[in-house]
Amino acid sequence: MNQEYLGGITLLVLLILAMIGKNNALALAASGLIFLMFLGQMGGEIQSFSNTILVFLDQYGFDIGLILLMIGTLTPFALGELDVVSMLMTFKTYKGFIGILAGLLVAIFGAKGGYLLEIEPSTVTSVVVGTIIGMLAFKGYPVGPLIGSGIAYCMIYIVEIFMKK
Repeated sequence: MNQEYLGGITLLVLLILAMIGKNNALALAASGLIFLMFLGQMGGEIQSFSNTILVFLDQYGFDIGLILLMIGTLTPFALGELDVVSMLMTFKTYKGFIGILAGLLVAIFGAKGGYLLEIEPSTVTSVVVGTIIGMLAFKGYPVGPLIGSGIAYCMIYIVEIFMKK
C-alpha cells in the first residue's frame, strides 16, 4: 500500500472521529486536505495545483497557523478591549502572576517543541496522536503539537539524564 493512500485513510478516520467528537476545526482541516488529495487524483494542471498547495501547506502551514493564532490573541488590543494599563494590572493579583508564569512556560515549551520537531521529526506522529485524543476526548484545542513537543522534549531530557547514571 502506498504512503499517500495510507495518509488518505488516516485523514478519513480523523474526519470521522472529528465528526463523532464534534470537533469542527479538526473536521474542517481533514476535509480540506482530503479535498486537495482528491483534486490531485484528477491529473494534469489540477494535480500540479493540488500538489503545490499541499507542499506549501507542509512548508508554511505551521507558521501561518501561528500568525493567525497571534492575530486572534492580539485582536482585543486592536478593538480597544485591552491596553497597557490592563496589562500592568495583571502584576497586582496572584491570578495575573500565575497567568504570566504559565505564558512564560508555554513559550519555553513551544521553543523546545520546535527544536524537537526539527531534530526528531518522528516524534510528530505520537504528539499529533496525543493532541487528537485531547481534542476529541477533552474538547481541547489543536495548539498542542508544538507545546506537546516541548513537554516531550523536557521529559526526554529528564529521562536521558537518569539513563546516563
